[in-house]
Amino acid sequence: MKQFVVIGLGNFGFNVAKSLSIKGHQVLAIDISEERIDEIKEYVSEAIIADAKNTKVLNEFIHESVDSVIISIGQNMESSILTTHYLKDRKIKRIIVKAINENHAKILELMGADDVILPEKDMAISLAQKLSSNNMLEYLPLTSEFSIVEAAVPENFIGKTLRETKLRSKYNLLVIAVKDIMKDKFHLMPNADFKIVPDCLMIIMGKRNDIEKFNI
Repeated sequence: MKQFVVIGLGNFGFNVAKSLSIKGHQVLAIDISEERIDEIKEYVSEAIIADAKNTKVLNEFIHESVDSVIISIGQNMESSILTTHYLKDRKIKRIIVKAINENHAKILELMGADDVILPEKDMAISLAQKLSSNNMLEYLPLTSEFSIVEAAVPENFIGKTLRETKLRSKYNLLVIAVKDIMKDKFHLMPNADFKIVPDCLMIIMGKRNDIEKFNI
């Protein structure tokens, strides 16, 4: 069981807190709104009404041992920036912050946020990738440069080994797993001699530009 703190309970923060709790983790939820705290308290380990800019509250309730702090303070750029900066000074292991625009994201990165999320942009990129690719099923942006995709195996790959597909040597893409749907088997980190059979899915990691060039 991991320990998480979610600061800000808008739609994004609320659903992150609830989902982490459902998965069996310990979750502390913090929001300035009593109404939002009342809505979340039945789902999480602890919920407190507090202003994230109050460093005394952060000192009391957020300990360095937590696995991650997720900051989702709505449209309040100043609060999210100050909270990020303060928690970075506290040596929190991982700080994840929701940004409201590109400029906000750049400032958060400068403040030391480990991950900056632009939900609408990430969803738009994911949808665009799915719509523009023939075989892509899922698209997960990891950073501004790298992504993971789940894709149906192209017909011309069937019967070939991973080495023969030249995914790595020609396209700079790494196959991190292959799922055989018919046999319900999951092959993690298959070697170069792994032979691809029909009805398989590949989970591939690489740079966005390389994924787009391959156009799976």
